[in-house]
Amino acid sequence: MMNAQITIKRGLSLFLLVFLAPSGCLQAQSGWTVDDCMRYAVEQNYRVRNSRLDTRIAGEDLTAAYGDFLPSVSATGALGKRLGRSVDPKTNLYTSSSFLESTMGLNVSLPVFDGFTRVNRLQFRKLNKQIGGLTEKIEENRIAFEVMDAFFRLCFDEKMYQLAVEQRKLSERYHEQMLEYVDLGMRSPSDLQEVKARLQSDIYQETVKANGCRLSLLALKELLNMRDADTLAISPGGEGELPLLPVLDSNEIYAASETSLPEFRAMELREKASRKSLAMASGAFSPSIRAEFSLYSGYYDTERNDLGEIVPIKDQLKNNMNKYIGVSVSLPLFSGLSRLTGVRKERFRLQRIQNENEQQRLSLYKDIDDACLSLRAAVEEHRQALEQLRTSTITLKESEEKWEEGMISVFELMEKRNLYIMAKAELTRTRLQYELKRRLVDFYRTGVFVTLGSRQK
Repeated sequence: MMNAQITIKRGLSLFLLVFLAPSGCLQAQSGWTVDDCMRYAVEQNYRVRNSRLDTRIAGEDLTAAYGDFLPSVSATGALGKRLGRSVDPKTNLYTSSSFLESTMGLNVSLPVFDGFTRVNRLQFRKLNKQIGGLTEKIEENRIAFEVMDAFFRLCFDEKMYQLAVEQRKLSERYHEQMLEYVDLGMRSPSDLQEVKARLQSDIYQETVKANGCRLSLLALKELLNMRDADTLAISPGGEGELPLLPVLDSNEIYAASETSLPEFRAMELREKASRKSLAMASGAFSPSIRAEFSLYSGYYDTERNDLGEIVPIKDQLKNNMNKYIGVSVSLPLFSGLSRLTGVRKERFRLQRIQNENEQQRLSLYKDIDDACLSLRAAVEEHRQALEQLRTSTITLKESEEKWEEGMISVFELMEKRNLYIMAKAELTRTRLQYELKRRLVDFYRTGVFVTLGSRQK
């Protein structure tokens, strides 16, 4: 009966392995690396796509700003019949006769001066386009970091699942040995019940870790815009000893990040754009000068020649031609307090942007300092975890030998086994922590998470 239960439990574990394998919860040699996932996510993410569209919209706004320096040209035309009392265009006298009237004209207006508003608007649009490109890069980096964090979390959950399987297999081996010892009278039934209880607990923990692994996989797929039914296998890599860690100085990395990170350039451009917006608001107090040219002509059926015939339209358009060339000056005197309040609001916005930039600089320095400290701590913790695993492995082997000889209780054996599993889990955690923080520090230094391109096959 007991052997049948063990067979069922092994079958359950095999089912979990088969169930999770197609979804990529088990490590595959040909799986996606973290760089592959980041490249794919950046290309597929809709936030990045929308950011690129915003950059293109800013480019169209810049084109429109260039168009403000071109003259405005409009053509007009009208055709109608006047009824009742009106002015005869031929004699300029009132008449009660109805007549047909047609006019057409061409208007050209060229802005000459407007308080440098157009120049400031053009520079403002240029800055906005540059900010759009930097915002696109910032969004790509944000998505890449989210994917990297989700990838390493999945790696950790996979390893925890594998350790849960290893722990359950150890319990099964102890259970089989305990059955033999009880049959031989070398162990008491209470010890057998203890081992059975530990085995059931391990089976439960294995199921919990498997579910946690699936949730982490689902979170990564969501960032990659994949469906739950899509297959995704990852390749964690990063085994063996840690490479030699270079000397880390938070101030040096922060100084390098000021030239590499798009956030710093974006902060500078946002402040410049705010100053241009203030200049545009101040330009509302300046006079505006425009050069204007107009050309008009008309056709009327009241114009007749000496024979009493209506003058042809071609001759009328030539005879009735009139032109206008001039300069118009508009000087704003009073329009309520809208212009004054507009300038004040732009000044307040400039101060707010300056405050936000200073706050962001402080936050970035804190993040860089935290990443450097965490990286150094991960190296030291990984070294300690390696030593802890080495001693735990030796201790477990010795405890198993003593338990087989009846020198220690099952409680002591399980305690050593748990310490061994915890040591392996801690080694995995410190290794993944090192990989995450190392990539983050490299990003702060270079400004690049991953080179974009197609996923390597």
